[in-house]
Amino acid sequence: MNKTMRMLTCCLWGLTAFGMENALAQTGSLDSQREAWVIMAREGQRDRAIEGLSRLYTKTGDQAVLDDLIALLIRAERYAEALNACGNCTAASYSATSLEALGLAARQTGETQQAQTFYRTLTQRQPDNLQGWLGLALVDIEQGAHLAAGYTLQIIKQRFGVSDDWLRTRIELATQRNDLIDELRTREYLVRRNPESVQDIQALYRLAVTIGARNAAKNLLREHPEAFSAIDLQWLSYYDAVDKIRLAENTHQPQRAREALQELDALIDTPNISDDLLKRAQYDKVVALALLRRFAEAETLASRLEARDGELPAYVKRARADALSGLGEPDRAIKLYQALAASGLQENRDLNQPLNASLIYAYADAQRYDDAQALLDEWQQQEQDSRWDFTGVSRIDNPNYGRIRQFQVMLPAWRGDEAEASRRLDGLLEQAPGNASLWQLKGDISRWRGWPRQAEEDYQHAARLTSPTDRHFAEDSVLLSRLERGQWRGTVEAIDKRLREDPPSVMRDSLRRNLKEERAGGLIVTASRGDSEGADVQSSKDWRYEARLEAPRNDAGSRFFARRIGLYGEYEGDDLYAAYTSAGYEFNLYPATLSIEAGNGNQLNDDPLLWSYLTYDFSDHWSAELGVEINSAETPLRALRDGVNADLYRLEASYRRDEAGTGSLGLALMDLDDGNLRRAIQGSWSEQLYHWDRWQVIGELSAGVSRNDTVEASYFNPKRDTSVNGRVETAYSLPLGYRKTFTQTLTLGAGHYWQKNFDNDDTWEIGYGHRWTLAPDLTLEYGVTRQRAVYDGDPEYDNSVNAGLEWRFL
Repeated sequence: MNKTMRMLTCCLWGLTAFGMENALAQTGSLDSQREAWVIMAREGQRDRAIEGLSRLYTKTGDQAVLDDLIALLIRAERYAEALNACGNCTAASYSATSLEALGLAARQTGETQQAQTFYRTLTQRQPDNLQGWLGLALVDIEQGAHLAAGYTLQIIKQRFGVSDDWLRTRIELATQRNDLIDELRTREYLVRRNPESVQDIQALYRLAVTIGARNAAKNLLREHPEAFSAIDLQWLSYYDAVDKIRLAENTHQPQRAREALQELDALIDTPNISDDLLKRAQYDKVVALALLRRFAEAETLASRLEARDGELPAYVKRARADALSGLGEPDRAIKLYQALAASGLQENRDLNQPLNASLIYAYADAQRYDDAQALLDEWQQQEQDSRWDFTGVSRIDNPNYGRIRQFQVMLPAWRGDEAEASRRLDGLLEQAPGNASLWQLKGDISRWRGWPRQAEEDYQHAARLTSPTDRHFAEDSVLLSRLERGQWRGTVEAIDKRLREDPPSVMRDSLRRNLKEERAGGLIVTASRGDSEGADVQSSKDWRYEARLEAPRNDAGSRFFARRIGLYGEYEGDDLYAAYTSAGYEFNLYPATLSIEAGNGNQLNDDPLLWSYLTYDFSDHWSAELGVEINSAETPLRALRDGVNADLYRLEASYRRDEAGTGSLGLALMDLDDGNLRRAIQGSWSEQLYHWDRWQVIGELSAGVSRNDTVEASYFNPKRDTSVNGRVETAYSLPLGYRKTFTQTLTLGAGHYWQKNFDNDDTWEIGYGHRWTLAPDLTLEYGVTRQRAVYDGDPEYDNSVNAGLEWRFL
């Protein structure tokens, strides 16, 4: 149609309308005019009819015209115009028909107060008007006045009985109150009244699968197959899997998560699956993988989904953060936890899985202890020791309050003050001696303090206070304490069985990791070089290195090993070399350990060697070691130059008070071939003076006495000497990542040395070193030291360097 024709058509329509309206005004009654506009609306010219009725009402002010005008505006969904059709009218001015229509218009535009006025006026004018009462109930629901809405629904039921509209209003109230059970019951009743209503059947099905009422959903599918499609069956499978994931989270039954994962995988592989269902199934697969502690798979999938879809839903972010924590990436996990915490305050204090707890653990893994303490303090202010039960009548224990109390114990231990953690825990146990979780924590603290036997007693006590079905955590902890103290026989088999049969858990991960690290073979290399003349047993300017290659431990805790020790020194212009090569076997005879190695000397020393060491742990605190070295590597190089070999016999008793205090007292006899018997007694005590976060200060006192026979010897051979030394070592650790640190150490020491027939004098030392823990299986350290010693009454200044490498084959 060209432009001229369009203009001509518009003019004709306008002339027709004008002519019609003019004719109606001249020849017809008001009712005839009103009916003519209504007929025009029925014939499809609703907008023209609305315009005509609007002019007619402006001209006449007739109530019937207003009713028709409002009705047409409501049908056209022009709600605001309907409300303004009569600018000066009050609610009492409208007819009952218009009051009902205007109540709907006001609800649709959000004018709930105005809607309430219309409906209340309608019910007052016509008490038996059902739609007016239902409108009042809906307005109460929209305003959040749920009690008022419920009261109104009771009135309706008493006056009018139960109708479909009443049921749908009740469903709306249940939805707004999040009362899923009431909604389910009401929808079931509605479906029984309308068994042919596909819309009501599908609505009931969606609700059933959403709340996990699988049987109800399956019954609907069986009884009304015509109402569902293959897609509906897929959604039922999806919600079935989601329900199992929810149960796995709340009941700590990982096998349900395993079943859910299988169902989700089947869904994801279904041909022609809808994009929405595929996306949601993949999201929940991340959650299932994290619950099953398959963290690497969960992170890989979450990363792929993020790249495809952008920002992930909150519950998927939570699962991804848990996976990152499990993978040893706490810094990345913290960012996700913090974002979730900022947007979900209720989830932060969830009674089953509070986000605050996960964030505190992540802070601790990242060694951000100040952040952990700040969050713990803030959380404590928000919790009380009890909470209202679901009835709101009585108060019950608040599980989050118990979590906070345990964090108040663990955090000082993580920061280095295990003694303070023990004091706090003892105070809690005085208040609740029958609390199994506190005894479990006491076992953890005992194990961290180096008391594995005490830890086992604590774990066993926790198990006795726990129901038989929940004792696996304490029982696993017992196995962990036995492994750490060297009780391998029977323990490894028990751990392997649990790893095969038990569901995934934090403790199972700890058992697997600790067993792997304790079993691992490795290479340990140390080297040192000094430039002193001789104020030491080995004496002379020398190099020393030792390399030890260890095979993995077997199930009994025993292992093969090989060792190489090399020595180099200078004396009177001669280069002195000696080496010792040996192979041995370490027998785990818990509580004893027997190590036997045999080999041969090289260069200056070419005799066979046989070394044996027997260690016995009497308790968590006391142990002793007996050592016999035939052709000892401690033989001075100068003695070997003179053709003198030596055997060494040692006996040492050690005491370990706790993680902060250890001491030893030892007796050593070195029998040299030249007739000299060197007798020495050595004692030492080490005390941790300070440890908090990155700082650690350790003090050490040592004293030694030796006596030698009078023989002609080129090696350092004081007839009798005594030394007393004290040193302080200050260390600062810088986190490099999870279980990775860079530690700087400064050592200051001073002492005094007495030698018979020579003047006594002061000694001192200053040292600086680095230690790199690059991974749980790789450590590198090195340092330099300058010291003042005394050699035959003369002061001697020594510069020495040392280095070490430990590489475990994990």
